[in-house]
Amino acid sequence: MHMKNIASENFERVIDTSIAYLVGRTSRAIIKRLTKKFADAGFDVSYEQWSILIHLYRKDGQTQQELSRIAVKDKAAITRLLNVLEKKNIVLRIPDRTDKRSKLVYLTHKAKAFQNDLMALVEEMLQEAEQGISLEEMARCKTTLNKIFANFDRLNVSD
Repeated sequence: MHMKNIASENFERVIDTSIAYLVGRTSRAIIKRLTKKFADAGFDVSYEQWSILIHLYRKDGQTQQELSRIAVKDKAAITRLLNVLEKKNIVLRIPDRTDKRSKLVYLTHKAKAFQNDLMALVEEMLQEAEQGISLEEMARCKTTLNKIFANFDRLNVSD
């Protein structure tokens, strides 16, 4: 009986109340909701593809390495995402004039044309997420999550 309680407490700590589990569960819910919003609005853009587009909307013409670092994805994942986005005529890769080994990733006219629509859908989703949560609670949550990310970012760089 005693062993069962310890196991139960460990599961509670490691799964049910752990920050990793809670963040992962929340992330999956966000991905599901945003994917549905994009699809319902007629946009053939996945959450993963959006995670690249948002960085290009902020600064067009980045290298794959920059996108890999800022989107926290490995180079193979970035290459796969960019291949799909290129096939959909959403991005194009152009050789860097200063470094021939490197390619710069640019948004197409098509991608620029639906930027405001995608941003509006994301804004809607964020408003849905923040229902019933005070500004102070959101600010505290964001600060805490950024600190947790910084801890892992520091550890992952040193590995």
